[in-house]
Amino acid sequence: MTLQEILGNELPRWAQISKDDPVIFTRLALFRNIKSTRFPSMLQGSEKAKAAGKLDEAVRYINDHGFGPFIPYSMESLNEEERNVLSEKGFLPEEGRLLDGNSRLYLNEDGSLAIRTNVHDHLAFLGFSGGNTVFSLWKRTARLADEASDILDYAFDKEFGYLTASPQFTGSGMKMVSLLFLPGFALHDRIGSLSEFLELRGFPLSPAAGKPDGRLPFYLLENTRSLGIREVDYVSELDKILQEITEEEKKLWKDTFQSSEEELRDRIWRALGTLKYARRMTREEALYLSGLIRMGINADMIPDEDGLTFYRLYSLIPDSQVALISHTAPDDQTAMEKWRSALLRDVLKNL
Repeated sequence: MTLQEILGNELPRWAQISKDDPVIFTRLALFRNIKSTRFPSMLQGSEKAKAAGKLDEAVRYINDHGFGPFIPYSMESLNEEERNVLSEKGFLPEEGRLLDGNSRLYLNEDGSLAIRTNVHDHLAFLGFSGGNTVFSLWKRTARLADEASDILDYAFDKEFGYLTASPQFTGSGMKMVSLLFLPGFALHDRIGSLSEFLELRGFPLSPAAGKPDGRLPFYLLENTRSLGIREVDYVSELDKILQEITEEEKKLWKDTFQSSEEELRDRIWRALGTLKYARRMTREEALYLSGLIRMGINADMIPDEDGLTFYRLYSLIPDSQVALISHTAPDDQTAMEKWRSALLRDVLKNL
């Protein structure tokens, strides 16, 4: 995908998921740094340019060995709205002040892999996938990091592992987050016990909306352990956990729908009607209603021929994307709510 397609909210093929998969997407980052070279935030202009040259050479090496092509884009010319969108989509860190002419984002053809250079770390190998495919995602992303190591010496300590700009990721150098949709767990009041179980395994579960809300069964599952682990073992454990969550969620949702079918069908149809005709929509309401649409897809009430209907809705909820598409100031909430409702109506206009 091109940078313009991502900013314009073109949907990647990797976002396609089956109707009953509770794993909406997973984002993976592998951070690597050049041995004996200071982190980008500590480099002066000429030093950072020299590091950028080495990183460009590493990406060319990856391309030449059949892993690309990865197309480079400079980060220096991005405006604030564009940076916010790329951060929301997982391509940039939330803090974008370190971006300059020596910072680049390399994108592959389908948008499932990317390489970020000279931001917080010298290298961030990024992977994106929809559905429960975390292990294969890690393998594809790790191959890029391994390939670049043929011509780059990574900063690696025998005791601590990979050295990263943030101590949180020192060790495996890995950050992983999955967005889960768990109405079955939520409606059975099982989120608390699930969260406790995952916390003990080193994978905290948190509300995607930022605060607990029973109406919004979206949760972020993240890795917190980095020191003293092997990537392959940790990812294998996460893959197994997601399989277990998927199986249990399907059972709980089936039980919930069978026992409360009339009520749930009514809520789903009301959600569809509201999204199709509302003229103003807050982020919270949009997320709630989109969740009901996801339930409707699962229940075969709402068609989803290409597996992207929910992701289309979800991608238009953040203020950053609405502001960029509509050229509206993010702090003008009235205008933002009007535009959000219009964009969501357009997604569902043929239903």
